[in-house]
Amino acid sequence: MPACDPISFATLPGWRIIAEPAALDAARWPEGSQPVRISPDDLFLIGDPEPEVPLDPHAIIAIERGFSAARLTAADVDRIALHFIEWQLPAHRPALAQGQIAGVPAKLVLHPDGSALLLVGCAARHELEDRLA
Repeated sequence: MPACDPISFATLPGWRIIAEPAALDAARWPEGSQPVRISPDDLFLIGDPEPEVPLDPHAIIAIERGFSAARLTAADVDRIALHFIEWQLPAHRPALAQGQIAGVPAKLVLHPDGSALLLVGCAARHELEDRLA
């Protein structure tokens, strides 16, 4: 493999939100935040301002400090897909893809320009950093 810059991770500030799917669909998130829909009723909102989900009075909104992330260029995504991912990346973007990356459970928030946000649980961050080096 050709030498490349190391991928560095940082812990993300954010919120875990469990709510009715329709309420998550309709919610307006604070400016500057980035929603990552993990499942129909589960969302990780990257950012500091506390969000609201007005259409679901039973929504669970809790501080989430369990994810680390690395911003990837399109070239980084291509290299990682070639050498460390055994599954097919979605062709249509934006998209969320999740699975084993270098043998570590992770998520890729794929952007239309080919770049991505690589999310991994903080407990597995250093393992993934080492394996991608």
